[in-house]
Amino acid sequence: MSCVLNKIPLIFLAYLSVILYFLIFNFNLLCLILFIFSSLLALYRKYYLVIPLLLVMGSFFLVVKMDTIKNSENQPTTLSKITMIPDTIQVNGDLLSFLGKERGQNYQVYETLKSKKDQKFYQNLSQNCQLSFTGNLQIPEKQRNFNGFDNQKYLESQNIYRQIMIDKTNKIVLNDTFDLHVLRRKAIVWSQTHFPKPMNDYMTGLLFGFLSKDFNQMGDIYSSLGIIHLFALSGMQVNFFIDWFRKIIFRLGITREKLNIWQIPFSIFYAFMTGFSVSVLRALFQKNIRLNLLDNLAVTTFLLMIVSPKFLLTTGGQLTLFYAFVISMISHKFSELKGIRKLLTESSVISLSVLPLLILDFHIFQPFSILLTIGFGFLFDVILLPLLLGTFLLSLIGYSFNINLIFKILEWLIHEVDLPLHYPLVLGNPRPIELLILFFLIGLLIDNLFKKRRQIIFAGLIVCSFIICKNPIYPSITAVDIGQGDSIFFQDKFNKETILIDTGGRLALPQESWQKPQSQTNAEKTLIPYLESVGVSQIDQLILTHTDADHVGDF
Repeated sequence: MSCVLNKIPLIFLAYLSVILYFLIFNFNLLCLILFIFSSLLALYRKYYLVIPLLLVMGSFFLVVKMDTIKNSENQPTTLSKITMIPDTIQVNGDLLSFLGKERGQNYQVYETLKSKKDQKFYQNLSQNCQLSFTGNLQIPEKQRNFNGFDNQKYLESQNIYRQIMIDKTNKIVLNDTFDLHVLRRKAIVWSQTHFPKPMNDYMTGLLFGFLSKDFNQMGDIYSSLGIIHLFALSGMQVNFFIDWFRKIIFRLGITREKLNIWQIPFSIFYAFMTGFSVSVLRALFQKNIRLNLLDNLAVTTFLLMIVSPKFLLTTGGQLTLFYAFVISMISHKFSELKGIRKLLTESSVISLSVLPLLILDFHIFQPFSILLTIGFGFLFDVILLPLLLGTFLLSLIGYSFNINLIFKILEWLIHEVDLPLHYPLVLGNPRPIELLILFFLIGLLIDNLFKKRRQIIFAGLIVCSFIICKNPIYPSITAVDIGQGDSIFFQDKFNKETILIDTGGRLALPQESWQKPQSQTNAEKTLIPYLESVGVSQIDQLILTHTDADHVGDF
């Protein structure tokens, strides 16, 4: 049996497990066909032990799914108190949100604050806290539009099945119990109160994986440039912290044999301090597992399935795993290239490989994101990250340095770069068969990257596939739920003509300055994402029937 087991490539077993995962959690016919074909290939190659191993994995996935259904159905109908998870607190004008725990369940909690004093209290809160309240327990909102965001599914992937809308807080009980959530919250509050904006946003984002709602406007600009992932802590940051930790350990005279005794607890600590995100967990697992690249990734995949069984139901989980897979596959492919040519080739290949998955989730692509990622990635990871870490640590012992000018110049530069590049390509939402074809063609292109004739053929086929994704072959009429009524959208075949009726109104109530949140219009939250998902980058005719309607915006 061990001989048979040794013949099974771990990465192939992980690949089959991932397909089985999606087959159980998000069944579709194409996924079933792919699983059957891959299983027959395994049997053809005499990987017989795959069958019982997949049965074990499938049973585990079914247990997770059934537990999700059970928890979703068996939730309390009323609740009067909640224990806050302090490092999830977000204050956006007069809007408070946080995650809370009660009776072994997690909840997403919202409250409209009544005074500026309350706002300041929660902005500076860095203790464990229990609230007694009156309010409503609600089922999170489902997907409202085609290709729209499904808040209920997203929260379920975080083991959250109900949300609480607090009408009134009756009592607040603070306690001094200490845990890593409190430590992370203290670090975030320290950064926000001891350093000016915009520096403190970059400090909390790059050191602790926390971006406040105040950063939304700049976040939109980073997104339009295709480099918002610079704030998604992952491999580069993990390598930086682990490598420096190892250097310090060796300087203290601790031997290499005893390194793991110290490195693994530090890895767990770092995971908590950055919010226990999937991308950080993936990078930490890979950093601590001593196997070759593909076996390392396979074992990492299985560990993530155990530690965070629903991670593949999130966009972040899918992207971090696929990025790691692509990097592992091409690690030695371009070894003959040197210097900047190698860097550009590898970056282009990685960006092209993940593009189908990116447009599936976001429907847009910034062609200059490859160059921008190289340039700003170096700036963020090699210069700003160590600079921010050093400034933060020195502030803890009383030495304060004002380097906010650097971040003001950075944001000025980002705005200047964004001016000519603000409008990314709108590519639409590929159907499952189109997604599979794109991955297949991109794989063939990468395999034939240095064969010019084949390269031209496959590149042409990829461009044609993207054009098909963007331009539907059938006309359609769609009613889009925009929060306050419906918007009617007429789309001719191949996007020859598009007509939009209404864009969504928003009643502007008078507010004090402290109450005004960073928010999006109804069009930005619902209508524009839908239009991008069907490949529309401009409207030919716009008809407004309400005088208070918001403009569609630039997209």
